[in-house]
Amino acid sequence: MRCRISLSLLLLSLLPACLELEQTITIAADGSGTQDLRLSLGASTLAQVKRATSVMDGGGIDPLQVFDKETVAKELRDAGLVLLAHEASELGDKHRVSVAASFKDLAALRKSPLCGNLAQWACAAGPKAGTIRLTFWPQGKDAWVQARQKAEAMQNDTDPTAAEFFQKRKQQLAGLDLVLRLKLPGKVLVWTRNLEKTGEQEVVAHITAEQIQTPGDLVRRLAPRFEVVLDSTGCSLPLDDK
Repeated sequence: MRCRISLSLLLLSLLPACLELEQTITIAADGSGTQDLRLSLGASTLAQVKRATSVMDGGGIDPLQVFDKETVAKELRDAGLVLLAHEASELGDKHRVSVAASFKDLAALRKSPLCGNLAQWACAAGPKAGTIRLTFWPQGKDAWVQARQKAEAMQNDTDPTAAEFFQKRKQQLAGLDLVLRLKLPGKVLVWTRNLEKTGEQEVVAHITAEQIQTPGDLVRRLAPRFEVVLDSTGCSLPLDDK
């Protein structure tokens, strides 16, 4: 059973306002590292997530599991990670949880429930000698390809019904705030446009409701691809093509 901590992107088009998620993934030169996650949900959002997840999975998945320390510890342990810290709290109608975990290698990171059960990673040789290309698809590579195709098809779509539906969804996304931070074991040389380089070895993706201006924006953010090329000097990351 998965607590599906990263369901924010998967259910983005279904949710009302007041969802905040910040995750930092730190990868060391040998592929080990840590994950730190902070999630904040309004009461109405939490109820909506629970209903939507039940429908999508046929029942049996309770998003409240992420607020239970023992459940999260077991899921991480089963995936080969170690729970370092867990703290859940309520403030007004806000439900908050912070989780910190460690992984011993990229193989464990690929299985991490903190990334979600659909996430995929690729670690390959970069375009030049002495570089590594690291790619992360939070909803899987196939979903990213399909999202790109759908977004392109939407560019010339003038269906008024679809436009009206999108405007309603856009209003309901007010307050959405998603952050993904990658701290990497080498100098970042190239990065995709949906990332911002915030340090020599750090990039950040930040998705807010204000960025979603068209149906294509929404589709692309449902299934993104984050990719960096970094200097591999001193790195011993295992490459997929070796």
